This record gives sequence, C-alpha cells and structure tokens, in this order.
Amino acid sequence: MTKRKRTILCITAATALFLIIDQTIAYFRSEDYITNRLSAKVIPPKPETYVRIEVCEDFAPPSSKSNEPFRKDIKIGNTGTEDCYVRVRLEFSDSEYRDITDFSHDGTVYTDAVSYSGNFLPEGWIYNDGFYYYTSSVASGAMTGTSLLSWVNVDFSSAPVDLSDEFDIYVYAEAVQASGEDGEEVGYQEAWGI
Repeated sequence: MTKRKRTILCITAATALFLIIDQTIAYFRSEDYITNRLSAKVIPPKPETYVRIEVCEDFAPPSSKSNEPFRKDIKIGNTGTEDCYVRVRLEFSDSEYRDITDFSHDGTVYTDAVSYSGNFLPEGWIYNDGFYYYTSSVASGAMTGTSLLSWVNVDFSSAPVDLSDEFDIYVYAEAVQASGEDGEEVGYQEAWGI
C-alpha cells in the first residue's frame, strides 16, 4: 500500500470516527422544548363539616340541704355543621347521693335515679346499656326537642347524718353524625351501632 492510499484511508477513518463521535454527542445533547399554556381557576376550599354538641342546662340548686325539688333541665344542643344523634350518661360524684335522688322530666312524677328509664323517660328518649339515647336527629343549630330530665329531688331525711349537701350530677354527652357514607340519613340505632 502506498503512502498516499494510507493517508486517504487514515483521513477517511478519522472522518468516519469524527462523524460517529459528533452524532453520538448530538444524540446525548439533544434538546426539545414544548410551551405549555396554563390558565388559573380559583377553586374555593370545601367547607369543613364537623359534629359538635354542648350540654344546655338550666340549673337552680338549693342553697342548703332541702327535700324540695330543684330545677335541672338538660337538653343537648348541636353546635356543629352536621345533623347528629346524641346520647347522654348521668353520673353522680358519690353513689350515696344517687341512692337518695329522684328524677322527673315533668315535675309531677318522680322515680329514683337508678330506675330512671322506660316509661319514666320523656318522649323521644330511650335508655340502653348505661346511656340515654335521643331517637330523633338533632339539626345543626338546634337542640333536643325534649329535656332528658327537668327536676331533681334529693331526700336527705333518708341519708346518713354525715352526708353533706354538696354533690355533683355529671352530664356526659356524645354525638354521632346522622348521615351514612352515601349522605343518606340513618336511624339512631344504625348510627350508634346498637
């Protein structure tokens, strides 16, 4: 092979190698641009929904030991944004007071606090497993239609002599949303799982 043919062959090989390297670099450095046109739309946040209740009580206790009935009117108010069902538990600070206390929802018929259930309850309330259930849903911003109880009478004459006149009746209330997963209203039993 002559020197001239070798030179042409080397130049051809160098040119081919240069083109291969150039194309490879171009392949790895390739760029492309797309222009995206966006438009903004303000989507207001979904209003927060929640269940919240409060115990609404008209309470006028006697100033000292008295066998006279006193006012303790208990209703439950719905301060949340959703309709709900409510249930209430009544507890005494001392069981000795429970044993000498009577409840009434109308001020005329009294029954002992331990047996306050069944026919003694006001319309719309039932007793089940330690709780008083209000059987109608309570709309947002409304209260239970009837009071769970309205009057309390403590018979201190049947109490031990050393029993003071200071005790508490705790009103513990819970609520559950009145609508199911699909938004349809459910009954109180289904809502509470009883």
